[in-house]
Amino acid sequence: MDKEVASQIIIGSQKPIAAINRAWTLMDTLTDAGVFLESVCGGQGTCGKCKVRVLSGQVADGKGNPAEPENDGSYLACRVYPLGQVILADITQRGVTAKGEIGRIHISLEDRAPILSKSAMRPTYPTLAQNYSLQEMISNVNELQSQEKQDLHITALRDMALLAQTKTESYTLIHLGDHVTAVEAGDTSSVLYGVAFDIGSTTVAGMLMDMNRGEAVAAAAETNPQSAYGADVISRIKAAEKPEGLKQLSDLIRHCLNTLIRRLCSISGIRVQDIYLVTIVGNSTMEHLLMGISPTSLTIPPYVQAFKSLSPFPPQELSLDIHPGGRVILIPNIASFVGADTTAAILAMDQDLTPKLTLLIDLGTNGEIVLGNRERMIVTSTAAGPAFEGAQLSCGMRATDGAIDDIILQEDVLIRTINAQKPAGICGSGIIKALAEMVRRGIITSSGRFAENSQMAQLSPELRSRIREKEGQREFVLAFAEESANGSDIVITQGDVRELQLVKSSICTGSQILMQTLGVNPEDIEQVFIAGAFGSFVDLDSALAIGLIPIQERNRIRSVGNAAGEGAAKALLSHKHIQRCQAIAEKAEFVELANHPQFQKSFINNLAFPKGGIT
Repeated sequence: MDKEVASQIIIGSQKPIAAINRAWTLMDTLTDAGVFLESVCGGQGTCGKCKVRVLSGQVADGKGNPAEPENDGSYLACRVYPLGQVILADITQRGVTAKGEIGRIHISLEDRAPILSKSAMRPTYPTLAQNYSLQEMISNVNELQSQEKQDLHITALRDMALLAQTKTESYTLIHLGDHVTAVEAGDTSSVLYGVAFDIGSTTVAGMLMDMNRGEAVAAAAETNPQSAYGADVISRIKAAEKPEGLKQLSDLIRHCLNTLIRRLCSISGIRVQDIYLVTIVGNSTMEHLLMGISPTSLTIPPYVQAFKSLSPFPPQELSLDIHPGGRVILIPNIASFVGADTTAAILAMDQDLTPKLTLLIDLGTNGEIVLGNRERMIVTSTAAGPAFEGAQLSCGMRATDGAIDDIILQEDVLIRTINAQKPAGICGSGIIKALAEMVRRGIITSSGRFAENSQMAQLSPELRSRIREKEGQREFVLAFAEESANGSDIVITQGDVRELQLVKSSICTGSQILMQTLGVNPEDIEQVFIAGAFGSFVDLDSALAIGLIPIQERNRIRSVGNAAGEGAAKALLSHKHIQRCQAIAEKAEFVELANHPQFQKSFINNLAFPKGGIT
């Protein structure tokens, strides 16, 4: 790596950022400095999301020639290289997409027994007359209290050797099963916190739990910084295959977890060393990248994971800033791209315990589907892609301030934006509602194409004026440039409609194939849970209207928020729930859609929108 400082980048009044590697694009340098831009395509120059404005200085293309700006005068940061000092206009950092509410954690007192616990003791120190080791001093007292032999981890022995010099009257032991992992001076048994993490492709959420009281204390979320390497898991797997790529992606997510830990501690007024246990869920790719284990095997037939489950391990393995005697637990993955987040969602919804035939659909950057009950469960993952997060859409954005999230088509367009800000783009829930409305009004046909002008004669002049052709494809204007936050029209293009057709068909087809595999019909399904970041906010009537969900009865369907996060929190509080997670991961049967004989035909059939849309 060329360590010579070739250039520096200044953003507004911020400190200069040194470009330490001449081979790095402008986006590489910004990402290394902690300034994260949108990059749906993973730096391939195709999504157009990483635009920056150069106020002063020069940027070059890949051949070292002066780069040509885009039509609006901006540059794609992933395609240009800084030359000398470059001053950029202020960059608006990406907002954090909400992952959905986590319901109240319900765990019986009988089950509320974390895998890690504390106990206070009063030791009897050795004397010349009664000579025994400090290890025996701790073990003897502890065996009397617990009625079972406990082994002292080497870290606990180090703690004891230091604390014994002052002959403290009481100690607190930190237990993990039949092991003592650490020893603290005094009785600290009333202080026992843990953090449950849900590492999503787009958003990372953390919940601080008081493990003694069994309740949530604080919650926080951050945009997953790995998004700079692509919105979808395939882009990140490819990025991890580059030199230093795996380490960079691993370091980014570990730093993100520590940022959330510090924020949770600040909110609640506790110390990082008061946190003793961390549970983590995420899809298979996220867990591999977190552990610094190559996820490449997921993309090569037969598409297997490098690992399914791991034993609890010390926080030092991930450089996590919690009590050094604490432990980290990764909830087990199921198979292929169906990861621990699905395991945790099943746990949260008690799908492994209920006799009711249940369909669980987790909608986010990736789509996972589970069908079954306590007798049998089958799972699959779909190539939903990041469109539900607003990515891959011409004016798409995440569900943050200014995102259009609701649309009604009357005589003209009525829109609602998040936090009533000027419209800046459209998020996933907004595009679903818009499509349902456009199908209802006959602007979009059941085939997904814009209707002919003669077919839209019944529309008001205001609506007809919003339909236009640009660069060879038709589009519908939701907000004109003078109304928007960025001075550009916000539109839904024919390409956007096609993108959503592909996504909704993959979800619907995956659900149907699971039904076929289990030998059931839609009317046999007693309840449908829609979970995940996108699933928490989507209008269910609109989802039904475009054929996203293969169930017609609205009363059987409900949104359940961040089920994966809720499952991670339940596992944090209960050893029995961790055991349930292991059982779920072993019990669930994986169905590979790509090789299913009915997939292609069903997928093509499900591209169409139901005729009539919303009724």
